[in-house]
Order: sequence, then C-alpha cells, then structure tokens
Amino acid sequence: METLKSIVEVTWFIILVAVGVAALVGYLYSHFKFYARSWFFPAVLAVFPALALAVFGGLLGGYTFQLWLYFLLAEAAIAAFFRFLVKGRHTVPYLMLAPAFVGLALLLVYPFVFEVYLSFHDLKLTTIMMWKNTGTLPFVGITQYIKVFTTSPLSEVTFWALLLRTLVWTFTNVFFHVVGGFILALMLNNHIKFKGIYRTLLVIPWAMPQVVAVLAMRGEFHAQYGFVNIFLVKLVHHLPFLASLGVGPVQWVSDYPLITCTLINIWLGIPFMMVVILGGLQSISSSYYDAADIDGASYFQKLRYITLPLVRPVMMPAVTLGTVWTFNNINVIYLVTGQSGGTEQADILVSALYKAAFTYNRYSYSAAFAIIVFAMLFFFSVFYLKSFDAAKDER
Repeated sequence: METLKSIVEVTWFIILVAVGVAALVGYLYSHFKFYARSWFFPAVLAVFPALALAVFGGLLGGYTFQLWLYFLLAEAAIAAFFRFLVKGRHTVPYLMLAPAFVGLALLLVYPFVFEVYLSFHDLKLTTIMMWKNTGTLPFVGITQYIKVFTTSPLSEVTFWALLLRTLVWTFTNVFFHVVGGFILALMLNNHIKFKGIYRTLLVIPWAMPQVVAVLAMRGEFHAQYGFVNIFLVKLVHHLPFLASLGVGPVQWVSDYPLITCTLINIWLGIPFMMVVILGGLQSISSSYYDAADIDGASYFQKLRYITLPLVRPVMMPAVTLGTVWTFNNINVIYLVTGQSGGTEQADILVSALYKAAFTYNRYSYSAAFAIIVFAMLFFFSVFYLKSFDAAKDER
C-alpha cells in the first residue's frame, strides 16, 4: 500500500511539472506570437494577472488587491519587454530554455535572494514564531555582518581562527591534489602495460559516492583496527629505533581530527586532478618533444619548457574549481568527526556555518555568514581567473 501511495505521489508530481512547463511555454508563446496585435496589451493585462492571482494567491498570502496589483505591474513590464525589445525574435531558443531557466531561478535565485533578506533581519528561536504568525522579522541592517567578524560562530573558535584554519586546509589540500595528480598523470602518460587498469583503479576513490569513500577511509584510521595504526605497529616492530622517535599508533580521529580529515580529502581529490591533467598531457603534440630531443633537452627541461606551459591552461580552471570545492567541503569534516555539535578542532568556515544554523539556531547570523563566504570565493575566483588571463596575454 505504501509503495502504491509513493507511485501515485510521484505520478502527480510529474503531471504537475508537465502542466507547469506547458503553461510556461504557452504563456511565452502568446507573447512571442501576438506581441504586435492591437489587443495584445489589454488582453494580457486582463487575463494573466487574474490567472496568477488564482494560482498563487493562496500560496503568497491570500487573494488581495495589493497582490493582484503586483502581478499587474509585473505583467505590464513583461509585455512591454516582448513588445518593444524582443519583437518575436529567437522564439524557439527562448521557448526551449525557459523551463530550465525558471527551474534554476526557483532552485538557486530565490533561495539566494531570501538568504540576503534574512541576513538583514533577525531570525532565531526567539523571533521564529513572530515570523510564522505575522510574516515579518525585525530589521537589523548590517548588524549580522558585524557579528560575523566580532562574535564566534562556535563556543571555542573565533571567526578569524576559523578563516586561518580554512586557508591552511584549502592550500594544503589543493597543493597535494595538484602535485599528486600531476605525478600520477605523468606516469600514466607513458607507454606502460595495463595503463587502463591502473587509471580505473586510481579513479575509483573519486568516482564512488563520497559518503562511502569517506566512511571507508575513516575506518582505516581506527585506533585499534585501522590499517594506518596496524601499519605503524608493524613498522616499529621491524624497525625498533622508530619507537624512540615517537612513531606508533595514534588516536587519529580524537587527537588529530583536522590532520585525519586532510589526509582523507587529499586521497579523495588527487584522482580528479589526475584525470584533468592527463587529458591536458594527451593533448600536447609529440612534435614538441621530438624537436626538444633533437636539441638535446633533458627530461626536466622538457617538463619545464614544454609540459608545464602547455598544460597550465587546463590546470588553472581545475585548480579554481578545486579551491572552491575544498573551501566549501563540509562532507569530509562532518563524516569523519561525526559532528553535529561535537569537536571543534577540525571545524572550518562552512562546518562552523552549519553548526551556527542547525545546532545553535542562529539563522540570520548564518545567512550573513554564508553571504560573506560566497563573496570571498567569488572575488577569489574572479581575481584568479583574471590574473590567469593577464598572464596568457603577456605571453
């Protein structure tokens, strides 16, 4: 019975999406097709605001004159846009892109705008009932943004300590991702037997679901049964002098949570860089290396003057993506330390943001926190890519 109920719910959802897409396409088609008719403005202003009020009125707070007026002004602007700017051009591309654009707007643009709204108001446990009953929140201006820099999102670690830790975490991971991926790509770019098998095995950590990969590696750092400590015990058994140097089993997750997370994330991230760099290496023409061989260039000279410059345009976007992903990577830290309010020794900005929102219920504070993190990554990406483009132009 439960299975049948689930099937019915999924079917209704599919029908609802199909009806919504059909309505959207019909709405746009009418604006493309009849924009030049004399009755276009009176017709669309009479029909579409009333339909919007009928469909969305209950969801947006009732069937009020003010709501109808908003729909009327929006429809007037849209009709003028089609009448005086679009003029029926590019009908098919717009109709095909419209459903995807609306879907992205609902999934991305609306949550972002709402997050900006929250960041200038005060939503927390003591004001959430006011918001539920009245739909309004206390306006606090930039107070939440000031709090992000002046108060700690956690109980023990300040924002600036988290920022420094996040920068170290990001740089360390991306550095070893690039170096490890580059070394493996160079090895796989040679003519070796079973290259396809090696490549497949190396890609597995990145290809499998991250939850599975992280939890599997977390088990390898178990204090008693994990591979890492078992290896250290065997190593000290065969090389006893290492014991005097402090080598031995370690309580990885409890005593060194950030190092454990870093090691696991490095293992997860190297395959992606390897695949990207290997693709760049395979696109380099062998004629460059043949000419270098004729000139008597050594392996490291070819690596420096041919391989690195030609693979750099492939690496730079991958490094940018890797930096953003690593900076925002809460999955590894959350899964390794199991934190929903636990240890703060491994927290970075995004995990602290998660705790501030869902453990300490500081929703508006977390919204401002998220906007600041987004701004940091946005400006870093723009600056990094512009610097890369400027370096290419200089060459």
